[in-house]
Amino acid sequence: MNTELSFHALLDTRLAQRTSGSVSRQRFAEICNRLLASGILWRDHSRPEQALYDDATMVEELLREWFDVLGFALVHDVDANLLRLYPPGGDQDDEEGVKRLRARLPKDVVAAALGLRFLYTEGLTGKRELVNQELAISLEELSQTLVSLVGMTLPSSMADRAQLLRELRKHRLVRFKDAEGLGQMETLISVLRPILSFVSDEALQEVLTLVKSRQPALPSDEAS
Repeated sequence: MNTELSFHALLDTRLAQRTSGSVSRQRFAEICNRLLASGILWRDHSRPEQALYDDATMVEELLREWFDVLGFALVHDVDANLLRLYPPGGDQDDEEGVKRLRARLPKDVVAAALGLRFLYTEGLTGKRELVNQELAISLEELSQTLVSLVGMTLPSSMADRAQLLRELRKHRLVRFKDAEGLGQMETLISVLRPILSFVSDEALQEVLTLVKSRQPALPSDEAS
């Protein structure tokens, strides 16, 4: 018995049952490859990604089964029309915390994502202005936020800052014009809605708790 062919036949059958044949095995493979390559499908990103996302939601159960076998975690943010794939790691019991965020990501990307999440949350609470669910900031503002949150600065060279921005864009966290001078501290970027699922409430709160614990205690009323 050809096990490869039988597996393909089983997949074809299940896809036909769930999608009435509208999602083929080849399309299923394309969705899997896209998630493995970029880690995300965001419907609002582009028309091709919209089509991939719509097809992926039709076969979400099969995708979860497939990636679960490989040890990956597929998270669906329905409100943001976003599917994000997290790689396997040794911290499966901490799916919503900082540990999962750190898995397989450079330290500067993790720090920048935390800073972006903090600033975007300020937009949600009215401290900053959101326009079409996007928050406009400068790299200088992000750098100042990182210093206060995690005691880090952005990379020292403009080229490294530009590379960091491109990495953040790959994860659909920011949008910017890829023009000459990218990476200057005056560079303007837009923080996007997917930052909310990339950095969970729990992860942000963990960082804020650490920041608060580092701050000196306020003087009491008697001492003032």
